[in-house]
Amino acid sequence: MVSVVIRGIGDIGSAVAHRLFTAGLSVILHAGQQPTDTRRGLAFTDAVFDGRPTLEGVSALRIDPLSPLPVMLMAHAAIPVVVTDLTALLDVVRPDVLINARMRKRAYPEVQRGLAPNGLLVKRNGQPIGSPRAAFL
Repeated sequence: MVSVVIRGIGDIGSAVAHRLFTAGLSVILHAGQQPTDTRRGLAFTDAVFDGRPTLEGVSALRIDPLSPLPVMLMAHAAIPVVVTDLTALLDVVRPDVLINARMRKRAYPEVQRGLAPNGLLVKRNGQPIGSPRAAFL
């Protein structure tokens, strides 16, 4: 099964996670310690504060120790929300795809190529885009 780590749990990250999860992919939402999202009722951001929000029939569940993460992904019952350092998450999960859905106005994003170590060959019109070792979406 294709695994996806989505950085950002605001409305954009939540919408992407919801769609991919309902399509059957293994999805993990990654958040910072204090998310600054303002649309809390419309996103999985509430998982950071309240534990388990549900949006249109899909639940998200904050998990603090990463040990239950593989079991949660196999069960495919809820989207895990991880509030930890990204490198700690990537040590446990080797995602096929890494999506940066953080909507940061003034912060220039760090280089993220190669952070999806399993790699997914992304194609457009049958032609490969970028490296098969890193998917950057």
